Amino acid sequence: MSKKIELNEEEQSLVKEIMEELGLKGGKDKRLVSTIGKRLNFNRQRMMVAIKRAIIGKETHE
Repeated sequence: MSKKIELNEEEQSLVKEIMEELGLKGGKDKRLVSTIGKRLNFNRQRMMVAIKRAIIGKETHE
């Protein structure tokens, strides 16, 4: 079972913004973006690179 990631309003809006920009939908993608954001202190540029790399890796394993 996965743990819920607690985010403040600013972090939530950044996660939502990035998901819309990259065309991501659903809980798994939101959890991915939130986890990466937490790890990278919600640095937008670093998050974008890490998320794109994770998406590419996810697509090649499906």
